[in-house]
Amino acid sequence: MKWVIWILAGLVAVLAIGGFVFRDMIAFMMFRASVKPPAAFAETTPPAAPDYANPDHWAALPDRADNADYTPEGVADGQAGAPADVFFIHPTTYIEGSGWNAPMGHEAADEFVDDFVMTGQASAFNGAARIFAPRYRQAQIYAFFALEDGGEEALELAYADVEAAFDHYLQHHNQGRPFIIAGHSQGGLHARTLLERRVSGTALKERLVAAYPIGYFIERDEMAAAMPDIPVCGAAGETGCLVTWNATGDGYRSFQPLENMVCVNPLTWTADDTQGGFEANLGALDQAEDGLIEGAADARCDGGKLHVSEIRTDAYDDQPVNMGRGNHHLLDYALYWSNLRANAAERVAAFQAE
Repeated sequence: MKWVIWILAGLVAVLAIGGFVFRDMIAFMMFRASVKPPAAFAETTPPAAPDYANPDHWAALPDRADNADYTPEGVADGQAGAPADVFFIHPTTYIEGSGWNAPMGHEAADEFVDDFVMTGQASAFNGAARIFAPRYRQAQIYAFFALEDGGEEALELAYADVEAAFDHYLQHHNQGRPFIIAGHSQGGLHARTLLERRVSGTALKERLVAAYPIGYFIERDEMAAAMPDIPVCGAAGETGCLVTWNATGDGYRSFQPLENMVCVNPLTWTADDTQGGFEANLGALDQAEDGLIEGAADARCDGGKLHVSEIRTDAYDDQPVNMGRGNHHLLDYALYWSNLRANAAERVAAFQAE
């Protein structure tokens, strides 16, 4: 009888060890199953399209008060006199498994865009540019897990809204001004597509200050082939180029090879493996305390990802930013908010000088 107990104990131990070792994968599979839409994309009717003449279909516009106007204590919003614009595309905030694309006016998704994204991400640009940020029928997060089973179609629908918003912005608001294209995560993907389809190889390229499709892995050779006139930025004051990074820490695991991915260091603004030390970090954004934390994180591009050796603040401990070991995706902007803000201003000034 004892040998049966020992075998059972051994099996429990093996399962426990396996559960610990593969806990990230198990959690991922459980999450994926929980957000799967109830029907295939082809069997669903897309939500009604946005109308970009309607101000409610924009998360940020420069001629009204909104959360993109936010600045921490001691920092001023400079949109009123800004010489450039930023077209900012928000990340995925539609998580529930009720459909492939978010309907316009989805309360929970819009609230996350306003309270987290506009305040914590788009606001980084309000010192150098007027902010235009459309709402759109964003693809539900499951689309990224099932690209060949409806995900591509959901993302293409979302992108069509982004392009329509960009065209509306050009026709009614831009008036020949220089502009920045920026985004995060799904917004970074759509920003990269927008650059390829609407900016590269056109007269608009001459007005592009820079692009910041942050939080989305962009393959270097693919980018060079698709938009050869938009290079990777290699210096802080370079214009007409592209910046992206994906912040990671120890223990991070990727589901794709990353060696040839674009990584620009937000502390050095170089695309090599130069270390950016803690002393170069001008301030991470702490929305909860309405302040900035100098020296909160270092940065070094390593194999296509941005490696953070340590986060020297507990400001994010109580915030829902944990996406797995070493995955700092939700902190891509926050950790380097002040450096990004200063860099946007530097590139706008360089563009004006040119």
